[in-house]
Amino acid sequence: MKTTNSALLFLFATEMSMLMTSTAFVLPSSSSSSRHQQSSLVSRNVLATKRIAASSRLYMATVVDEAALNEESLTKLSSKVSVPAYDRSALSAGILHIGVGNFHRAHQAAHIDELLQKDFDGNKQWGIVGGSLYAPDRPTAEKRAQLQSQDWLQTIVEQDGETQRALILGSMIDFLPVDSDNGSIQKAMVDPNIKIVSLTVTEGGYYLNDGKFDVDHPEIQHDINNLDAPKTVYGMIVKALKHRRDEGNEPLTVLSCDNLPHNGDVVKSVIMGIAKEVDSDLAKWIDDNVACPNNMVDRITPKTTGEQLERIKKEYGYSDSWPIFCEPFTQWVLEDTFPRGRPNLELLDSVTFVHDVSPYEFKKIRILNGGHASLCYPSALLGVEYVHEAMEHPVIGPFLDALQQNEIIPTVGPVPNVSLPEYWTLVEKRFANPTIMDTIPRICFGGASNQPKFIVPAVVDLLEAGRNVDGFALVSAMWCRYCQGKTEAGEDIAPNDPQWDRLQATALKASKDPVAWLNELTDVYGDVSKHPEFVASFSKALNMVQTQGVEAAMGEYTENTRKQAGSSAISTALEAATSAAAIEEAKA
Repeated sequence: MKTTNSALLFLFATEMSMLMTSTAFVLPSSSSSSRHQQSSLVSRNVLATKRIAASSRLYMATVVDEAALNEESLTKLSSKVSVPAYDRSALSAGILHIGVGNFHRAHQAAHIDELLQKDFDGNKQWGIVGGSLYAPDRPTAEKRAQLQSQDWLQTIVEQDGETQRALILGSMIDFLPVDSDNGSIQKAMVDPNIKIVSLTVTEGGYYLNDGKFDVDHPEIQHDINNLDAPKTVYGMIVKALKHRRDEGNEPLTVLSCDNLPHNGDVVKSVIMGIAKEVDSDLAKWIDDNVACPNNMVDRITPKTTGEQLERIKKEYGYSDSWPIFCEPFTQWVLEDTFPRGRPNLELLDSVTFVHDVSPYEFKKIRILNGGHASLCYPSALLGVEYVHEAMEHPVIGPFLDALQQNEIIPTVGPVPNVSLPEYWTLVEKRFANPTIMDTIPRICFGGASNQPKFIVPAVVDLLEAGRNVDGFALVSAMWCRYCQGKTEAGEDIAPNDPQWDRLQATALKASKDPVAWLNELTDVYGDVSKHPEFVASFSKALNMVQTQGVEAAMGEYTENTRKQAGSSAISTALEAATSAAAIEEAKA
């Protein structure tokens, strides 16, 4: 490459010299022969200029190619970029991850990379092999090709309003070919060196109906009846476990890294649900031998933008075809049930192993995910593009804070060594991070899947406790209004849910009959759809949103909660004063 670049640079310089020489000694003249000479010279100069431009483009393209991220270019990168200090050639595969996207790379892959930097010899058997299920409508093969050209290296830029840090992740050592029969994934699952199969397949990818495994789903039924050629990742796991059992090999640990309450229990229920239909003995063996640890994952990681690709080139001097930009904060809390071994992640400050992950995931799902699910739809309706802009909005930000204080945090319960108000303050700061550029459409996506996980369970808890649910009813009303397909400015809202057609039809019907939204979305709301208090509160909220707008509805809720908080504070002060007076009287 260096020789080629030198040759191209020499060619470029030679062309420039010829052009300058040819123009330096010809003076303007009015004679015919001179005019002919000048005309011929102009033609030659035009041709030379074109050759120079072509040489320049070729040279610059080659330079850019040399500056592309790969194993060879690591030693040439700017000192502003941290690179792997370990020998990647000595890494071996121990983890197969299905669903290689930005979140996996910013979270699990980043944690493994940090661990390898800290203790390579003790963890070099935990290299990551990526895999993605064949999907002709998704650019998975293209993404794989991009990473392959970079020797599986990836840039991660951690940033907030005050700091920025760029580093190269080296923990991925392969990405399986994306073949139509998923044969590469199936082969890797039976490799005895693979101890952990981890997943990020999104919250909607677990074949659940009303929170329970849907054995009647057509794709699940296909796998049950055709286990030799499964289509779902869970059918593939069951097939691989059967092979491991039959060959006398160790089973796998299956680690769901999706934002699901009790994600380990959920993935175990799906695997067991298929296995029970296929072979009861296999199901018992899986139940006895296969661990699926519950764990809580946390890092805000948006999609990569074209502007960020250019930032890598401009600020760090090389090209990365698929970098990750995310916040500095990261957290991973896991139940320590890895009978086949695991990376020594306890060496990292951001990782905690616990006996029961429930309080931690509950806190995160209610406060962070619930916060996202509550602010996104009013933001979209008001034309707000980014989460940090929503937090700066004079109505949305205060509404979310009031909702957190009044209806979200009271449902969480105690978490070991965690102050919930302080945690909300941290989340609030993370939401307000202006450098992440986390888009509102990303947060809005999949409401029919997200609302039953992040909003409705909190409503159930509040109703059972006899508490007010006006804020959550308003959140649901704003989601309904969003699904009508127009912003408050009259602009079209692009379909943003796998169930969009159904949601939009129901939302338009609810514009005249609010209860229709609840009656026809029982798969989302369950028994809440028939609870008199929630039905009344939702109907009132939707009517106000449609007649007065989302700002007025949010503003009224915020003001009412402030008044209630003030009354509560006065009552508490009076009770304390009365109690103190009684104590003093008793002393006298």
